[in-house]
Amino acid sequence: MGNFLLISIIAVAIFVGIASKKFYDKPYIMNFGIAVMMALLVIQTFQMTPIGGLGYAAIILCSIAFLFQVVIGIRNLKTVE
Repeated sequence: MGNFLLISIIAVAIFVGIASKKFYDKPYIMNFGIAVMMALLVIQTFQMTPIGGLGYAAIILCSIAFLFQVVIGIRNLKTVE
């Protein structure tokens, strides 16, 4: 499970990098891609055995970034329609 999660994070990061160039006119694709990456990072951080202060900070910041990216993605999707 740990290796699959790490490979998923790398795959989503590559997708977001490619999507930033390829789907420039569809920013909601990038927003949702970044949101998925933030969610995967939160899951990965929860799997760390002793979660220290830096781990909790990463969980909080990535959770906030996830929420912002979802809201921005929904707004961008509504403006495109």
